[in-house]
Amino acid sequence: MSKHVTAPALTVNVRELLRHPGAHQHATVRASLPGLATPVAVVPEDAPVAVDAEIESVVEGLLVTGTVQARAVLRCVRCLRERPGELRVDVRELFAVDSRAAEDDGYTVLPDDQLPLAAMARDALVLALPATPHCRPDCAGLCPECGADRNDVDCGHRPAADPRWAALGDLRDRLHSMEEDNDARP
Repeated sequence: MSKHVTAPALTVNVRELLRHPGAHQHATVRASLPGLATPVAVVPEDAPVAVDAEIESVVEGLLVTGTVQARAVLRCVRCLRERPGELRVDVRELFAVDSRAAEDDGYTVLPDDQLPLAAMARDALVLALPATPHCRPDCAGLCPECGADRNDVDCGHRPAADPRWAALGDLRDRLHSMEEDNDARP
């Protein structure tokens, strides 16, 4: 039986920082983080997540300041086309040295003096994934009648009227008919 233990993704050895308060170190780590997805955006599992950060030993623990970057695939909420996207998120997080002092799970130095950056990277990227991505600002979307992509073809169907505007449409029709009546009078 093997006793080889694999280190978690996106970890940094901080033993020297823990021994020297006020010290700092620069760290750049890359690894894949599976499961980073929303219904309309995903960071592919084969795409590495990069953390580039300055780690500083402070009284409260270890302060991590830097950026998290990843490549994403975004699906337009109007036409469902997929397009590539880049995520870059600035981070500034405090990691506790003692797990009892940690406010959040995953924000504590591990017993073997490894700093796990995966939870911080995951939190930052999921919050940065757009809720309603568009392939372009003027995307016409899909036709609700036939499903045709209105960016590519004019299917002839008119966009459905928003029922919230129905009362104004009725008013417009009445005003238009009153104008026609006035124009018809001698």
